[in-house]
Formats: sequence, C-alpha cells, structure tokens
Amino acid sequence: MTLLSEDQSVRPQPCRLSEPGKHIRTSLHQFSTDYNGSKEEYMDSGEGAVFGAVEPPRRSRGRLILHGLVMFGREFCYAVEAAFVTPVLLSVGLPRSLYSLVWLISPILGFLLQPVIGSASDHCRSAWGRRRPYILALGILMLLGITLFLNGDAVISALVSDRSLRRIWAIVVVMFGVVLFDFAADFIDGPIKAYLFDVCSHQDKERGLHYHALLTGLGGACGYLVGAMDWGHSVLGQLLGSEYQVIYFFSALTWGIFLSVHLFSIPEQPLGKDRSASDPSPPSALRLLGSHSNGYGALAKEPVSPVVPASVPDLRPRSFSALGEANSVTSSAKQPNKE
Repeated sequence: MTLLSEDQSVRPQPCRLSEPGKHIRTSLHQFSTDYNGSKEEYMDSGEGAVFGAVEPPRRSRGRLILHGLVMFGREFCYAVEAAFVTPVLLSVGLPRSLYSLVWLISPILGFLLQPVIGSASDHCRSAWGRRRPYILALGILMLLGITLFLNGDAVISALVSDRSLRRIWAIVVVMFGVVLFDFAADFIDGPIKAYLFDVCSHQDKERGLHYHALLTGLGGACGYLVGAMDWGHSVLGQLLGSEYQVIYFFSALTWGIFLSVHLFSIPEQPLGKDRSASDPSPPSALRLLGSHSNGYGALAKEPVSPVVPASVPDLRPRSFSALGEANSVTSSAKQPNKE
C-alpha cells in the first residue's frame, strides 16, 4: 500500500489546458494598452518638441506696450490730418471738384503696390529683420507727407514770388503730401501686425492686439484734442509762426519718438539665419525636417514598427490553426489601434 501511494504521488499529473483563444485575447489586450499608452506619450513629446522650437518666447507687458506705441503715434497723426485737411486745402485754393480725387489716389496706390511690397517683406533677408526695414521706410514717408501737408503752403510762399505759380505749386505740394501720408499710414498697419505675429507667442499676440486697440483709441483722442485747441494766439503759435506749424511740431515729435520706441521694442530674427550655432538645445523633430530632400515639411515614408515590451509574448502565427484561433477573437481585439 505504501509503494502504491508513493507511485501515485510520483506519477505525473495530467496538464490542464487553458481555454483556446483566452491567452491570445489577453496578450492582444495588453499589447493594445501598452501600445496606445506609448503612442500618446510619443505624440505628446513630439508635439512639444516641434512646437517648442518654433514658438517665440513670452514677452513682458512692458515690451508689448512699447511695441504698441506706434499705433498711438499713427492714430495721432491720422486725427490731425482728418481735422486739418479741409482747412488746409481750402487755404491753398483747391477747387471742390478735386476733393474726391485727393482721397481716391491713395486707395488705388495701395491696391496696386500693397501685394508687391508685402511679398517683398515676406522674403526680406535684412540683418535687421523682415518687417522693421519696411516699417521704418513707411514711417519716413508718413513724416514726409505730413511735413508737406502742413508746411507746403509756407514753403512755397517763401520760395516762389509769382502769385499764380505760388497757388499752383501750393496745391500740388499739399495734395502730394496728403496722398503720400494716407498711403503710408494705411499701408504701415500690415507690417506692424506681421511684426507682432512674428516675434510673439499665441498668448502674447492676443495681449498685443488688445494693447494696439487701446493705444489706437487713445492716440486718436489726443490728436483730436490737440487739434481742437487754439494755438494761433499761444506762445508756441507766436514762436513757430502759425497754428499749422504748432500742430506739425506735436505730430512730428510724437510720431518720431513712438516709431523709434516701436522699432527697438522687441528684437526680430532675420530670415534664413542659422540658429544652430547659438541655440544649444538638442535637435528637434522640426530641425530634422530640413535634413530630408522630400520638399518643405515632408518626411520620408519609412515604416515605423511599434516597440513591443519584453513581457508581451510572440504573437506571430505559427500554423494555420493558430491563425484560425486568432480570427475567432472579438472585433475590438482585432483592431487594437483603431483610433
């Protein structure tokens, strides 16, 4: 009896087979969970690396206000022109039939030249940046236009002695000043907004536009307030000669100071400059895009196989019977990465 019991204890026990397909379903579910988790982590890290490389740094409130001061000066000069354009044109003797012509020339020039200059600004490779050279040029044209507009009659009166020629040249100079100022003041708004979008992050763009709107309204109010005062009998009026020269003094001073502050408010990265030497950060996915010759923003279509953890067993079918068992699983297990 003892020997029989020992033989029975030593005799190997029959193996219990698990349910067919259960092991495969468990493995597929575990693989699906691990792969989806690793995929989300990879996408998050990749997006952070790509957009972190192109997103400009955050700007302080003071920088954004200094950047928006140019809108104060632009609207200040605009208000001065709107308040004094009719008295100045009447004083030089411009016929009423030509009033509409003065306002028509500037939009036509903007319609013809704005796309050309905008495209040139997008491809500008100046060491000072893409937008600031054009902002400076348009700012100088604004200053020249308002100079001819408010001082053209006085300059022509001092240079031309003939009365008939003096009237003709005064009309021509004042009209040219009005058209030049309107063209430059209308067109400078585009490069200013593009300059803001180039150097600021998404949150700073919204804040910068808010400051631009606030300073635009404030500049217009101050311009109309200055134009409403009687400067002809004041000390400045007697010192500078007339009311128009006083208005020009305030306009030129305001525009010159605020334009200079705007141009030096936020540094601009020149187009085409290689920042790899100055930027010690590791190469990101965005920089790797340029190493391929597949065109702009194109990556080589190489098959990427997901990394399977070591704990997941080999799921490759070894026979047709195993493949048939794998096909009998649920539809959710068939497509673990359907999303």
